[in-house]
Amino acid sequence: MGVFQPLVYGMKNKLEISTHPIIFLIKPNIRLKKFHGELKGIGLASRYSFDYPTQFLKLIQRKGKYGILSKDPDVGDIPNLFIFQGEWLMTKNLNDFSLTGKLGMSICPGCELDKRHIVDLPLAYPRMAIFHYGIAANSGVDLDYNFSDKISIKTDFELLFLPEENIFLEHKLLCNYHLSIKHIVSAGYKLTHGNYPYGKQLDIFPLIDFSWQWEK
Repeated sequence: MGVFQPLVYGMKNKLEISTHPIIFLIKPNIRLKKFHGELKGIGLASRYSFDYPTQFLKLIQRKGKYGILSKDPDVGDIPNLFIFQGEWLMTKNLNDFSLTGKLGMSICPGCELDKRHIVDLPLAYPRMAIFHYGIAANSGVDLDYNFSDKISIKTDFELLFLPEENIFLEHKLLCNYHLSIKHIVSAGYKLTHGNYPYGKQLDIFPLIDFSWQWEK
């Protein structure tokens, strides 16, 4: 569990459940990961998630100062939005390296949110645009490397696909340092590139987190 990372709970029957507990009350979310076994040395798993962002969007919708979303009768109210995602994961372990390929699709049944309700900023826009289009897809590669007993590195490259939009690219690099068996500090960056309503833009954001782990 981390300050910004989700709470992950591994179960004995090859199941893993995760959620972001800090924002759960205003943005209910849950993710389930199932390991199916190995095929020729490649681990096969699937991941399913549910997200209900309506209350969070209503919270940031207001008139005047600090209103992130417009509260205008011409735009309309924010409806109930239910996001479902499914992904297939394939993992190959190579000594200290772990390489994972992923392919997924997200749907938002009945979603036709006015585009003026979508925040046209990096990171936010490609994730909120599904509220308008109702469907999205993603593919990518994750690489994990155990440099030593105390240091591990995680990097990924991901492509986000939306109807009538150019492809969005995201890349993350995160270095984890184990302060102890239970406590970890992480630092790195997130790079994004996409064609937003105002034009193409490349951005980089710093990442830092503190997490802890435990065993039953």
